[in-house]
Formats: sequence, C-alpha cells, structure tokens
Amino acid sequence: MKKYLALFLITISICHYSLGQMGSPGHGETQAICLHPIDPMIIYAGAAKGLCKTVEGGKDNWPTYGLDTFSPRAIVISRSNPELLYTGTYEMGVYKSKDAAGSWTSASDGIYDLRIRAMVIHPQDDQIVYAGTEGTGVFKTTDGGQSWKEVNHGLLDKVIRSLVIDPTRPDTLYAGSWHGVYKTTNGAKSWSANPEGLYDVDVRILALDPTNPDILYAGTQPRGVFRSEDAGKTWIKGTQPLTEFIESMAIDPANPSHVYVGTKAGVFVSLDKGDSFATAGLRWSNHAWTLVFDPKTDPPTLYYGGVGGVLKTTTCGFQWEVTGPVRH
Repeated sequence: MKKYLALFLITISICHYSLGQMGSPGHGETQAICLHPIDPMIIYAGAAKGLCKTVEGGKDNWPTYGLDTFSPRAIVISRSNPELLYTGTYEMGVYKSKDAAGSWTSASDGIYDLRIRAMVIHPQDDQIVYAGTEGTGVFKTTDGGQSWKEVNHGLLDKVIRSLVIDPTRPDTLYAGSWHGVYKTTNGAKSWSANPEGLYDVDVRILALDPTNPDILYAGTQPRGVFRSEDAGKTWIKGTQPLTEFIESMAIDPANPSHVYVGTKAGVFVSLDKGDSFATAGLRWSNHAWTLVFDPKTDPPTLYYGGVGGVLKTTTCGFQWEVTGPVRH
C-alpha cells in the first residue's frame, strides 16, 4: 500500500500541472454542485453570480438559471421528482424550484438566519428538508418549504457547517459544527453530542460511506480527518493526518476505502480509509469548496467545485477534465 501511495504521489506531481486553464460555469467560483438522480448529463452548480445548469455534461455554456448574485451555497434535489430543487443561499435564505430551475420562489418563512451553509433532503419524502445556518442552528420544513421550524433542542453549537442524512434511517442525521459532531435519531426533535467522541473541534464537513452508513467521516480544521465505524459513537484519527484547511469530502462509491478531501491547497486522496493522504492534483487551486461523486457513471465520476469552476475526474485525480468554458 505504501508503495502504491508513493507511486500515486509521484505520478500526480508529474501530471497535474499540465492542465493549463481550468473550466467553469464562467460565473465565479463554484461552491455547490448537485447531480440529477437519473440523468448524468444534468448538473447544477452554485456560483458567485447565480445558479448554473448544464444539460450536456458540461459541454454547453452553463447558462445561469436565476438567483443572480445570491451565491447559492447548497443545492438538493428530489429523487422521486427531479424537477423539484431547493437551494440555500448566503444571506438570502432558501429558494425552491418546481421546474428544474426554470423559475424560483422564496421558501424561507420561519428561518430567521438567512445565511444557509448546508442542506439535506429526506430520501423518501421531498417535502422534508433540513437547513443548517451560519449561527442559528438547524431548521426543518415538512411542507416543502412553505414554513420552517427551528429544531435545535440539545444543539449547543449553532454554527452548522455540514449536514448528512442516513439514507437507510432518514430520521438519523449528523451535524458538523464549530464544536464537534451532533447526532439525532428522531428527525431533529433532539440532538446530542458524545463528550467522548468528536467534541470541541471545528468540523467543516461530514460524509457517509455510501455502502455502510454506520461509517462516517469528519473533516476538521486543523486536526485532519476522523473516521467513525459505529455511527458516531467513537472516532479514529488517521495515522498521517492532513493539516490543510479541509472544506469538502467525497467517498468513492465503487471503492469506499478511497476518501477524497478538498482543501485550500487542492484535492487529496486516501486509499486507506483516511489513515494517510496523497495529492490528487489541482494543487494550483485555492478553496476546493465541494466534491461530489456520481455513482451512475462507470467508473464513478468525481466532480470538483471551487476557484477553478467545475472539473471532473474518472481516474482518481490523475487527470482532470474541463466541464465548461474557461472561467472569466
């Protein structure tokens, strides 16, 4: 394994500088990516100047579909009705589209902090959505965004940076906060944090193993990546942790021991469940804001969103492809 990682590191260091100009929706750096649940050619991106969309896998011009200057930070889509989307913006709250981003309506009634950092949608009921805010905790809607209620009982830290939902037990959610990981098993009626677990550390991003939801990863600042194999009860720190400022994380659905993290210094990959990391290219970039795997493709495609716009790789980061016009 060590030899493989060394070879991986050497190969990446040789090839990743040959990319030249990077691709982007052309509307500023990308902070959110959302993939269509059925059609791999349809991708949504939240950019500094609005919500962008491609219907040709990034080969078209990524036109803006509203929300100009709203800076979408989170986008979620209904699995059963892909025409339905919700997006969380910075300082403008939540917006909803019923026509695949053709039009948007404000859907923030009840949310009194409009700085949305994270969102998740119930896997079986697209009327249930959770939103994590910059400083007032978590809000929940059960009527498709018509109204929201604060759901912060037991949540001592209200700066929510990440939310994930267990697809097999959708009443179970995890929240990454400024001071650790909180968990609910009752649909956010109450939250708890284990003082013996990952507590009193700045958790920037959470990710569930797509093959085993009891395995959970947490990207922190500045203590690296932690792994839990018992649904958040206990946590294991990597033997060679990253010290970079971690912003995003994605787990390869075909090889769940492969964990990718996005940082201010580019993208890194672990081939051993987060124990050690090597560069996966894009070292030219700052702020890899989001990483998303598309399990519908073979091999699974990893999408990057950040200062360079939107890029993708199907080669574990050996090569990255432009998915849109050059950023300007």
